[in-house]
Amino acid sequence: MKIIPEKRSYKVNQKFSLKLRITYKGKRKYYSTGLDANEDEWRAINTADVKGKLRSIKNEIAVIESNAEKCCQSLNPFSFAKFEHEFFDQRIIFNDVKSVYEEYIRGLLRNDQYSTATSYQTSYNSLEKFKKNLQLEEITKEFLQDYEKWLLDNGKSITTVGVYVRPLRAIMNFAKDNGAITQKDYPFGKRKYVIPTGKNIKKALSIQEVKMIFDYHVVPGTMLDRSKDLWIFSYLCNGMNMTDILNLKWQDVDSQTITFEREKTKRTRRGDPIKIIVLRNDYIDRIIEKWCNKTIRNHPYAYVFDILNTADDTENIRKKVQLVTQTTNKWMKRIGEDLNFSLPLTTYVARHTFATILVRSGAPLTFASQSLGHSSIITTQKYFAGFDLRAQSEYVKALINF
Repeated sequence: MKIIPEKRSYKVNQKFSLKLRITYKGKRKYYSTGLDANEDEWRAINTADVKGKLRSIKNEIAVIESNAEKCCQSLNPFSFAKFEHEFFDQRIIFNDVKSVYEEYIRGLLRNDQYSTATSYQTSYNSLEKFKKNLQLEEITKEFLQDYEKWLLDNGKSITTVGVYVRPLRAIMNFAKDNGAITQKDYPFGKRKYVIPTGKNIKKALSIQEVKMIFDYHVVPGTMLDRSKDLWIFSYLCNGMNMTDILNLKWQDVDSQTITFEREKTKRTRRGDPIKIIVLRNDYIDRIIEKWCNKTIRNHPYAYVFDILNTADDTENIRKKVQLVTQTTNKWMKRIGEDLNFSLPLTTYVARHTFATILVRSGAPLTFASQSLGHSSIITTQKYFAGFDLRAQSEYVKALINF
């Protein structure tokens, strides 16, 4: 058995996966280790004087190979099924908080959940600044209260506290599931530490402000033009987020509708997927015609918008979506500032505006929830920005309408 580079397929930056190869009676099977390297790094790893991060990878390779060897020797008779059960289903031994985060992040990366992995890494980096070499037994209710205070004292918002602490809660659950801590030592929950929630501030525009965006003059073919069109497309297409817009394929589009499943929930709702149906209109059709890839138009598996292509791997798709989102937000914020809007204009605002205007127009909250692809109406209620002063004034008049 040996860990070898899987050179048949490359990841981004010309890196390939390092896999554990097991050979038995002429049959070979390969198992993911969560490690990767490019050609130069692999050569360095196999030298005696390798240092730094590559030294750590070399040591990890040695540990995996040694543990796999011991596991194989303990199986009599050997079978791949027995090896997989014994080697992969055993509980993981964690030394500290860092080791739990690292194992959890490796699992996310194996599932190509790069954005989520980044969020967990950001959470750990913040903890590391607050307290170095953190041990699992140090994560108590009192520790979390001190950490929250430290974040707030350093200019972070209550919302940001939640963003950092929620991954930590998942990490502690992961540690508990693997026997590293007991339920008694688990610091979250009733009469323990409760993660604060941010104030639900206004994130939606009025219909008059939306019209101002539609009427805003741009030079055709510019990034400002594309950004405005993508924002309007999001607003009109049930608040579709940028990931889902760029992942649209021609098979999702027919003469009257666009049907899609949110990328965000594809993994969590495999057994009960939610299909969102968008009714097409002239604005939507013009935006598609303007920015689609016309050379492969209507090929069922081709992307609608000329940004992603079928040769992109998961990491390239993530980076392209992130770049387009950042670019769109940059130009839309400029439009918002030019129009003197009170809140930063982003793609996130398009989604909240769709929900809010829909409900203000008289649509039932259940319809808004269905249109957004929410599994719970409670989630939709959090999106709803409430009533503006003009609407409140009209409703209050009913109190004295004698």
